[in-house]
Amino acid sequence: MARNTLRGDYSEIIGDSPQMFEVLQQIEYFAATPMRVLISGETGTGKGVVARALHKNSGKSGKMVSVNCAAIPEALLESELFGHEKGAFTGADARHIGKFERAHQGTLFLDEISEMSLSLQSKLLHAIEANEIERVGGEKSIPVDVRIVTATNRDIAQAVRDGLFRGDLYYRLDVASISLPSLAERQEDIEALVTHFLKEHRGSYESEVPQIAPSTWVLLKSYPWPGNVRELENVIERASYLASGQTLLLEHLPEELRRYQNGPVNIPERPSISENGQSIDIPLGTPLEVVREMFVRQTLERLDGDRTEAASVLGVSLRTLQRMLKKYDI
Repeated sequence: MARNTLRGDYSEIIGDSPQMFEVLQQIEYFAATPMRVLISGETGTGKGVVARALHKNSGKSGKMVSVNCAAIPEALLESELFGHEKGAFTGADARHIGKFERAHQGTLFLDEISEMSLSLQSKLLHAIEANEIERVGGEKSIPVDVRIVTATNRDIAQAVRDGLFRGDLYYRLDVASISLPSLAERQEDIEALVTHFLKEHRGSYESEVPQIAPSTWVLLKSYPWPGNVRELENVIERASYLASGQTLLLEHLPEELRRYQNGPVNIPERPSISENGQSIDIPLGTPLEVVREMFVRQTLERLDGDRTEAASVLGVSLRTLQRMLKKYDI
């Protein structure tokens, strides 16, 4: 598996792990199609980066326009998406062209789509089905040719079951789906990501790219990174500034990372992993990757190899579990 087998430009996506190669293959397959794509993954896993890669390799003549549905108040989001006419409401002193029109013949990326209100979801559904929008306060339907890409860090299928998201809209958006692994699931990419971020941020502080002390590498590669790639980038940017082109030491890392170095292994509290009062004993100081493999192996053993049940117990998708089994040669 190698990037040179792919035809597209994926320079913005860092990492050559099997998990990320699978993501790149999906992007390559979906990019050239008109299919709407739903990108799911934890916060900070790079959903926006994947959306940009989909657009860059789509061949569309229009541009990519992004909207963070969680960052814009509900009262303003409709106007941001569809635009408004002059005098449509108090403060509407001029016509405003919305994101749909700006993305004509391009890509409209709706981030955190699960945060959109039900009332606005119905208007989005109409725009998708009719390929046209109507500005707030307007009476004219405006045809739009837009490829919709959405992203969420929530389980939308569950939101549909809970009545928080329209099922008909969900099925319209989830024509194709890409699930991004957490950084903890692709630890082999950490070195490449750190190297990339060091080079990227050195210009901000006009300093040389610092070397990294061996003890610092050990911590960077073992820390679980709950904030994923975004957290890693923030840590490296800060550390790069503090190191000032010299060796990047443990003292340049945030306090919470240094505490993790000396603290106990962070074991998820999942009582269902235990059976008949048994538990998994983990010696203090065991590397995180070894802990993960122990959990996967012993969970499968106790569930008689039932992969679906094991995935549920471990709190991961079946696809993620299958990647783990391949990685650990189980």
